[in-house]
Amino acid sequence: MKEVSTILDDIKLELSATLNAAEYMLWIDGLTPVCCSTTDIVVCAPSSNARDTLEANYAFKFLDAASKAGYPINNVHFITEDEKSFFIDDSAPTPTEIPVEPPVHKKHNPFIPRYTFDNFVVGESNRLAFVTAQTVAENPGLNDGLLTFNPLFIYGGVGLGKTHLLHSIGNYIMENNPSLNVVYVPTETLTNEYFASLSKYSTDKDAYRNFREKYADADVLMLDDVQFLQKKGGLQDVIFHIFNDLYNKGKQIVLSSDRPPKDINDIEDRLRSRFEGGIMTDIWTPSIDTRISIIMKKLESTKTDLDKDIVYYLAEKINTNIRELEGALLKVIMFAQLNGRKPTLELAKEALKEKEISDSVAVDSNKIIAAVSEYYRIPENDIIGKKKTKEIVEARMIAIYLVYDLLNLPLINIGQIFGGRDHTTIIYSRDKVINSLGTNGKNDKAVKDIKEMLNV
Repeated sequence: MKEVSTILDDIKLELSATLNAAEYMLWIDGLTPVCCSTTDIVVCAPSSNARDTLEANYAFKFLDAASKAGYPINNVHFITEDEKSFFIDDSAPTPTEIPVEPPVHKKHNPFIPRYTFDNFVVGESNRLAFVTAQTVAENPGLNDGLLTFNPLFIYGGVGLGKTHLLHSIGNYIMENNPSLNVVYVPTETLTNEYFASLSKYSTDKDAYRNFREKYADADVLMLDDVQFLQKKGGLQDVIFHIFNDLYNKGKQIVLSSDRPPKDINDIEDRLRSRFEGGIMTDIWTPSIDTRISIIMKKLESTKTDLDKDIVYYLAEKINTNIRELEGALLKVIMFAQLNGRKPTLELAKEALKEKEISDSVAVDSNKIIAAVSEYYRIPENDIIGKKKTKEIVEARMIAIYLVYDLLNLPLINIGQIFGGRDHTTIIYSRDKVINSLGTNGKNDKAVKDIKEMLNV
């Protein structure tokens, strides 16, 4: 038996070997242990922003590191300091220990166990993506001469289920066709591995060759978030040749992105052509009926009952993505348990701060443009108009980014909002701001201040 602090230290050690030093210090080093069971671990993040980032970008990496460290953990819960009391019950037997199973010579499964086809809620917004993903899982490398499922390219906004489908494919193949070598990697991790293999400080003389072989030997290669390949010419060249080798051998390739290949800037045309050579399918924001089904499915898995009016309230209010919907549901359940109260509609509104949600949902493009206009002291007509002075272009780009970030609208609709601009112009403006965040203090402050003006 090991204490949760020791378990977390072991997991951190694994993560330190895969993340770069800055990334590790920023997101992982500050985590502190709370408790764990045989399948779950709860760790405390230093802030709500850190918690949200960890949930969105590091849960898979954390669980993968736990598996490599020898711990049978299926779920990680990132919380903040003020949520600790919900997880720690002084009257109960200590939950801070987890049995360490003796090592078993079993093929490592890098996929999150709960991400399966069985618990993926299918609606009109994702039906084609679900069917094609299931077909690929059952018949990897399928090419019937008329329609090829290789590569499978799934695209859609953040938190809509792309990663869930990739892990579902992986879990299905691992269980039903375990002899296949299935390799899954987020493109961000792939990038770090690539540059590490080229580093002059590497002690492994064969690092680059090992990097190539790891992916070239795959029977099924899955790359998540391939939009992050943009502006990485050397890595694109490597991926192009690996792609060709695998494709020519009849190996399955599965890709995901937040946009279709034609909208990914700064990637080579030959690579873009390969991405478009199979079947492409998108996922969009789920309808209210699908959102209700998602909530009901989540309640079923957690064995929790909520009145229908709460379910309908959540489905109506949280209309952005599945991740936010599930987060809101968890917050209501935790709030009720923490306060020892029965879940009611009034409690749900209290837990989610009704004013904050309704303000957020009520935000539209007009309010965003008005806020940008007020912040930069530039007339709204100039922001959506044709003038191209430096100050106006800067404000316009920030406005385009905020409309994209907050409203999850199709690019063509955003173009119409901004004077009928072409979607490529919208993409350029959006990406210009995205790539500046974190390195451009002026833009960071503008985005933060305008969001505060909008109460989002």
